[in-house]
Amino acid sequence: MAYHIGEKLHQKAPHHESIKALWELKWKRPCTFGVYPFTDAKLDDFERVFATLIKLNLSEPIDFDQYATPFFPVAEELVNEAQEAEKSGDVAKASELYLRAAALYRIARFPVPRSPKQKEAWTRNKDTYITGAGYLNPPMIEYKIPHTHALPGTTEVDSYIPVYVRRPHAETAVPTVIQIFGLDGYRTEFTSNSGLLTDHGWAAVAVEIPGTGDCPALRQDPKSPDRLWSSLLDWLGAQEWVDSKHIVVWGLSTGGHYAIRIAHTHKERLAGVVAQGAGCHHMFDPEWLDNVGHLEYPFDLDHSLAAKFGYDDVETMKKDAQKRFSLLETGILDQPSTRLLLVNGMNDSIFPIEDSMLPLQHGSIKEARFVPGAGHMGEPAGGKIILSWIEQLLHISE
Repeated sequence: MAYHIGEKLHQKAPHHESIKALWELKWKRPCTFGVYPFTDAKLDDFERVFATLIKLNLSEPIDFDQYATPFFPVAEELVNEAQEAEKSGDVAKASELYLRAAALYRIARFPVPRSPKQKEAWTRNKDTYITGAGYLNPPMIEYKIPHTHALPGTTEVDSYIPVYVRRPHAETAVPTVIQIFGLDGYRTEFTSNSGLLTDHGWAAVAVEIPGTGDCPALRQDPKSPDRLWSSLLDWLGAQEWVDSKHIVVWGLSTGGHYAIRIAHTHKERLAGVVAQGAGCHHMFDPEWLDNVGHLEYPFDLDHSLAAKFGYDDVETMKKDAQKRFSLLETGILDQPSTRLLLVNGMNDSIFPIEDSMLPLQHGSIKEARFVPGAGHMGEPAGGKIILSWIEQLLHISE
C-alpha cells in the first residue's frame, strides 16, 4: 500500500541510533516543557538520569532492566524530600516532589513494563503519583470500579477497573469526559489534561485499555473493551456528580482505536467521542508493522504492540491482528455511531493517517481535522481543536 508518508516509511529515525540520540533528538525538548511523555517532569531530574544512561551507551535492542535502574535513586531522593515537606505541612511542595518522582518512574517503565525493574517502576509510579496528585486542587481520587460485565469463566471475573477522577467544585451534576489512554500512556499522567477539563467545569476520568496498565479486560479478546465500557458507564451513571446526558470520550493514540469502537458500540450512552491519533485498520498492515519499529516512536513499537494485544511475537501479530482487531474487518465502522471527531497529524508515522481517514468513508457521517506537517496526534494544535469541539458539543446538547 502507498501510505501518505511515502518513502519515510523506510527511513530510520535518527533517535533510534542510541540512548544519547533518543535524549538529545527526541526527548529533551518535551521534557523541558513538561509535555508527553514528561508530564509533571523537571528537566534537571532527567538530565541526571540520562547522563548515566549515556555513559552506559545503551542502544537497541534495549536491556530494559539496565535502562530502568538509573531512574530509581533520583526518584527516591525526591520521595524523601516529599515526605519531609509533608511533615512540615508544605503539601504544595510535597505534591510537586511526588509528581516529579512519579514522572521518573513513568519513563523508567516506558513504553511498557516488560522487565522486572520496569514492573517495580510501574508499582512505584502509581504510589507516588496518586499521593502527589491527591494534593492537587481539585484532588485526584482513585476509584476501583467492579467489572460487572466481566466474561464468566475468565480472569475478568471478580476484577475491578481502576480509574482516576478529578471533579470541579460544583453543587450539581456536571458533564464528564472519559480519557482513554493508549499503549504507553497510563492513568498516572493525567495531571495536565485533567486540569484542563476541570477548568472547563467538567469531571475528568482516566482509564486504561486492554493489555496496558492495570486494565482487567482480556487483551486478546476484541470484544473485551465493550464489556469494560459497559461496566464503567454503568458505574458513572450511578454517580450523583455525573450528568449522564453529557458524557464524552476522548481517546489518545492506541486509545483512539477504542474511542472509535465505543462511538459505535455505546452510541446511545455518549454525547460524543474524540479519537486522537487513532489506528483502526492499517495499523495492523504487515508492511506497516515491518517498519514502525524505526520510525517516530521512541522504542520498538512493533514489539510493544504485540505485547499489548497478547501476542508472543511480532510475526504472529502480523498474521492474525488485522482480521481479529481491525474495526473495518470486524464491521464496526459500518455501524451507526454517535458524533465522532477524528484528529491527527498528516505525517503520523505511528499509526498511518489513512486510519483516521477510513472511518469517514463508512457508517455515520463523521467529523475530522488533520493537521498539515504535524506528526502523531496532531500536536500542538490537536488539543486546542479537541477542547473547542467538546465545548461546542456540550453547548449544543444542553
